[in-house]
Amino acid sequence: MMKKRNNKKGDTLIEVTLAVGIFSMVAVAVMAVMNGGAASAQLALEATLAREEVDAQAEALRFIQSAYIAEKSSGKSGDNAIYGKLWNKITEEGNISSVSEDFPPSKCSALYKDGGEAMRGFVINTRKLGVDGASAGDGDVILTEKGKLRQAVTYPRLVYGDDDSLTDDSNMDLDGAEGIYIVAVKDPGETTINNTNKSAYYDFYIRTCWYGSGKSAPSTIYTLVRLGDPDIGETGD
Repeated sequence: MMKKRNNKKGDTLIEVTLAVGIFSMVAVAVMAVMNGGAASAQLALEATLAREEVDAQAEALRFIQSAYIAEKSSGKSGDNAIYGKLWNKITEEGNISSVSEDFPPSKCSALYKDGGEAMRGFVINTRKLGVDGASAGDGDVILTEKGKLRQAVTYPRLVYGDDDSLTDDSNMDLDGAEGIYIVAVKDPGETTINNTNKSAYYDFYIRTCWYGSGKSAPSTIYTLVRLGDPDIGETGD
């Protein structure tokens, strides 16, 4: 009986090379999609965190105004008017009639000096605002030191901790703010109250600027809060 010859052959070098090439292209495409998804998720997270900081600052501004109105209604004044002090502090920072910097900027550094510190502005320590006794010292609540209003390293945030540890988030002392600050602009018209010129309202511009993950163009989130001066009687925003 004659044996049948086995004519089966292995894959040629060309076939193997073609298969490897197709697999590599598919793998690269899958990795690109995965990386793009991860980058989008990171950008979305950064934007969410930035928006939360902006909203917290906006609510803090409204709280200071409302608390000052409540103090006036109860007859508190002078050193007893804790929130009156805070209101005066944030409006002193707004003794300007316009904002000169272009916003949103073409680069975040346009909002800061060469040393990386803010040109003007302030932030509110939301952890201490409203704490019994803590608001008495406005330096603990309103941060105006321009050297501590810095460009963002990652995303806009308030930095808590001591001077040697910018990542320690365990206490209520505000060490600085990265990529976020507030500019107060007074009403160009003024009203005289007790021989003092008062602005009917202030526009508080809350601004953020940072470079998102893998982005060369700046990301910005900003809002405006208009608050009437309680000394004049406007309470709307």
